Amino acid sequence: MYGLMINELKNVLVAFICTWGLQLLTGITVRNPLTLLYFALFWILGRCKKNEKYDDKKGKMADILWGAASIILSGAVTFFIGRKAVLGFDSGLFRLVGILIIFAGMFLVFVRLKDLPSLIKNIFSKDYSFLAVKGMMQEEKSRKELPFSDLTVLGISAVICFLCYLPYFLYEYPGIMTADSLVQYEQIIGVTPWSNHHPVAHTLVISFFYKLGLAVTGDINKAISFYTVAQMIFMSLCCGAVVLRVKRIVGGIVAPVLSLIFFALVPFNAVFAVTLWKDVPFAGIVMLTGCLLVDMAQKDRGVWSDLIMLFVLLVLLSLFRSNGWYAFLLCIPFMLYFYRDNLIKIAVMVAASVLAVIIIKGPVMTSAGVIQPDFTESLSLPLQQVARVLVNDRALSDEDMELITDVIDTTYIHELYAPDFADNIKELVRAGHPEVIENNKGTYLGLWLTLFAKYPADYIKAWFDLVGGYVYTDFPYDVGNVDGIMANDHGLVPTPLIGGKAVIKGKEILIKLGSFVPIYGMLWCAGAYTWLVIFALIAVLKNGRNKKLAVIMILQAAMIATLLVAAPVIDFRYEYAVVMLMPLTVSICVIIKSEKTAKEY
Repeated sequence: MYGLMINELKNVLVAFICTWGLQLLTGITVRNPLTLLYFALFWILGRCKKNEKYDDKKGKMADILWGAASIILSGAVTFFIGRKAVLGFDSGLFRLVGILIIFAGMFLVFVRLKDLPSLIKNIFSKDYSFLAVKGMMQEEKSRKELPFSDLTVLGISAVICFLCYLPYFLYEYPGIMTADSLVQYEQIIGVTPWSNHHPVAHTLVISFFYKLGLAVTGDINKAISFYTVAQMIFMSLCCGAVVLRVKRIVGGIVAPVLSLIFFALVPFNAVFAVTLWKDVPFAGIVMLTGCLLVDMAQKDRGVWSDLIMLFVLLVLLSLFRSNGWYAFLLCIPFMLYFYRDNLIKIAVMVAASVLAVIIIKGPVMTSAGVIQPDFTESLSLPLQQVARVLVNDRALSDEDMELITDVIDTTYIHELYAPDFADNIKELVRAGHPEVIENNKGTYLGLWLTLFAKYPADYIKAWFDLVGGYVYTDFPYDVGNVDGIMANDHGLVPTPLIGGKAVIKGKEILIKLGSFVPIYGMLWCAGAYTWLVIFALIAVLKNGRNKKLAVIMILQAAMIATLLVAAPVIDFRYEYAVVMLMPLTVSICVIIKSEKTAKEY
């Protein structure tokens, strides 16, 4: 088994170096889908090689000559093309490393191209046996398991994650606070009225730990750190819960360890763990919901304790993000269908969850004086599409133009319109007469449909520029590069407990690796996770024995769908809940693959 694993790791490593060399040489970004195609091609060529044997002297001599030719060709490509490809790097060290990667990558590319005839032969003969790991199921039975109890696995995983997040906390002490965080802080200290624009449930949680910290320390900065630590502990426990489910459903050592590595060592997880954003605890709630759905799917009968926990999580899911509420509503028919063997119990819990959220968002918040988000906030995409028609100077009827000018002043719309950022146009509407749209929803829906019928290409382009990064991988945006506390008048200041050039440079390099290293860079790409969810959902519905597991992917797909119709910008954190559930999603696909392979044996 271990020999097979080592050979496969070597194959993956060679394919990765080939991909990295070609990526640097061609100048494409690490998020370009071509990087995945490169990797797949060279991984498959590596598998083909296992079917070829060169035991005779003539074959060995051919290998030596091919290797020598590969060195010469890769050296020539590196000298004439590679030097120009790395000129964009500011650091001389980075340019040298880039040259070495290009040379190594191109050498291995030429070496692997020797197996191209074998691949072509197999394809034409429809022999794809080289893609399967022979004897996998027999060796699965003899593999070792983690020698720990479930509680120990959860605890160890949580502690490791917390310890990996701790250096970021010490560097970012008392926590990372952006404009959104400061808006919530101003509500807590009474500067501005309470609002559900940023979920009031999250603001209340921050308030609880902040006031606890203030009572203990008497210092506002130290008080903020109480919430940050609480969030780190919560997220670490959520990560441990997912690792435990991966251990239960897949077994072995590799899958749980890889899941733990993803949670503990991928830098953006540590950055988000110490950032005061609603998206972070929301991701934890989604992780726990996914874990519970797995537990329920593997039981023959519904257990009331599980259903009560489901009720709590669904309510929290709906309160901690607006799109969580809409995603939950989209999932209701699927939950009732896939869990129809416990239809009455599930229906009761779902109905109770919906009722509880409606009461909390309605009478409870109203009586507490909590301001709800305005209607304009939900119109990011349609406003952007209509603005695109105006910016492109399309012909509009007098009636349509009058409807538009009744709401906004179009004088500076060309200067204000940003294809990838909807807030400018929303603020333009708020500066005008947003109540006109709200009081005449049917009329303005008709205007939107009319312009869509006239200028569909403008609408589609506006949609793609605004939210296309959630479905297409090659969109440039930063991930995990937030730092410190935004300038404010409340006395909140970053006070790092560790620092120095080494720490600052180390964090910078770790964050930048996501935009520099192919394949790994896909982990920093929202669009990549979207397609993983789609493929996983298809796999479960098509080949999975336990169709209930599809609800997990449907929940993720529903959250992505809400982003595609309402997100104001491409932002990795908006899809962070989907990202953090991915180890569980991939593990379910591993089960399906194992079931299919077992049938073949």
